[in-house]
Amino acid sequence: MRFTTPTITKSAIVAFAAATIAFAGTPASAATTTNTQAAAQLQCGYYKDEGGLSWYGHCDTPPRTDVVIHVDTIFAPDYERCVKPGATRLGYGIRGAWYTGKLCVAG
Repeated sequence: MRFTTPTITKSAIVAFAAATIAFAGTPASAATTTNTQAAAQLQCGYYKDEGGLSWYGHCDTPPRTDVVIHVDTIFAPDYERCVKPGATRLGYGIRGAWYTGKLCVAG
């Protein structure tokens, strides 16, 4: 008994093998390009967007650390807030915000 592989199946096998070889040749850094680009776009520290909304960008590298920031407000008492890595919306009526040197757990 002899088994033969249909031409369409052979084409699929060749295409799969070619894709596997092409992917294997891709550097590991290419897989993380999206994450790196997103991190590069994050503004670190206090900033305001075009609409005047205040944000605090906590730039961090592994291992993850959550930090306490001091928020200097215009119309209300200043306060401290625990923030995790990334952009944290602070709102309006903010004069500034900065890292206090303390760590915390933002959850």
